[in-house]
Amino acid sequence: MTSKEMEARSGVPRANIRYYEAEGLLAPARSGNGYRDYSEEDLRTLEKIKLLRRLGVTIEELRALRDGKADLSAVLDRRLTEVGGEQAALGRVERVCGDLRQTGTTFAGLDPGKYLADLDAPALPGEGGPWWDKASAPALPETDRLPTVHSASRRFFARTFDDFLVWMILVVGLCLLGYNPTQAGLALNLAGVVLLGVLEPLSLRLWGTTPGKALLGMRLTGADGKNLPYSEGVTRYIMMLGWGLGFYIPIFSLVMIIRSAWRCWKEEPQPWDDGVAYIAKPFRPRYAAALLLAAVLVLTAAEAVSSACQLPPNKGDLTVAEFAENYNRQASYLGFGGRTYLDEAGRWQEKPEDSSQITISLDELMDVNPWDDARVFHYTVEDGHVTAVTMSGTFQNATTTWVDTPDSYVPQVVVALAWGREEASFWSWSRQAQMRELEEADWERGFTLHQPGVVITAEVEQTGFYYYAGIGWQPMEEENYLSFTYTVALDNG
Repeated sequence: MTSKEMEARSGVPRANIRYYEAEGLLAPARSGNGYRDYSEEDLRTLEKIKLLRRLGVTIEELRALRDGKADLSAVLDRRLTEVGGEQAALGRVERVCGDLRQTGTTFAGLDPGKYLADLDAPALPGEGGPWWDKASAPALPETDRLPTVHSASRRFFARTFDDFLVWMILVVGLCLLGYNPTQAGLALNLAGVVLLGVLEPLSLRLWGTTPGKALLGMRLTGADGKNLPYSEGVTRYIMMLGWGLGFYIPIFSLVMIIRSAWRCWKEEPQPWDDGVAYIAKPFRPRYAAALLLAAVLVLTAAEAVSSACQLPPNKGDLTVAEFAENYNRQASYLGFGGRTYLDEAGRWQEKPEDSSQITISLDELMDVNPWDDARVFHYTVEDGHVTAVTMSGTFQNATTTWVDTPDSYVPQVVVALAWGREEASFWSWSRQAQMRELEEADWERGFTLHQPGVVITAEVEQTGFYYYAGIGWQPMEEENYLSFTYTVALDNG
């Protein structure tokens, strides 16, 4: 019979049955597909175990009875002596033990049915003795089942840390390989799920725990007390994804998380913990402190790698060719590249592989196209090193529906020229603040902005031209004039 049938016929929960198997009291056969196949003899043995455990016979005594190393009468005598000192609710156990003792039966010849019925029989009218005040004797001891962790918060934070750690490993790996993880999106999250499905079973197989569980004082073993085999760890992980996280499917995932938390609240084992001993030490504040400290260290290490990878390849004083190399690399890594790149002379070149993809030119979209000339970088070179990069342009008496200036190139010059300076901050959050300050500058009227190692200026002059109508710059009069100069200069002093 199957585990489900065994549970139904014996009235013994499956968790208890697994425990008795782990203790060697039951040894069911295995079918060809590896599933347990219980016999009628197994059922009879389980009922004996059920009876004697409810009478208070210990696991060690049951094992000795099974092996013929103990006599049932002696075991019952020991239990009768113990019962005499227990509360009135255990009086029924004393009664049944006494009846069973008088029969003189052995463990092999024991018929548990009648005695189990006596244990569960309702109180009889006029029944004498304090032991009949309770409807039944105690149920199976709670220790007769594999342990599990019922703290939803403890389990949640352990898994969250493991997810976080794997995600950080992927982020660091992508950075070191030259890929910006912020551009990975959904692929990064999917890779995290798959990688954790490989590493978590491996960690359980080798150490019986994962980093998150270890930090919170928890570990897992099989019913036999040994580390989980890798295949069982994989099965457990997949079941957790489905029963616990709903495979991250919106709404369904939330429902499954709530159901998992509810099982913890009712102190029920999770479906993916069937046959697993989930052991937790008593919670101590130091566990939470250790988890928080570990998270900070991992985040700091990942941020350090990410920050280092965002820096340009050439540092210090740059030649024009080195600046061009910096610009092209930053354009690729930070995601502001397009169809063009800078050659060694610092001039714009179109990428050959992209030339066939040009469908509409900017000239077809605008009456005036400032980009071709205005975005050209003009270099100030001293002692062979670039000290400033300038873009400028002038437009006059133009009738147009949209004219824009290449101000978006200024931050791109900064990340290529200034981020390699000694004064540049190593940490990415400081450089991001630098970019936000530049973005919030007054590009319409012009400005001078001093940042570590660099001075950025925007000089803008306009008359009779442009007002912003929400869809682009619009002409106000026929006579109009616009002049702009953007300069990114190194500040050595």
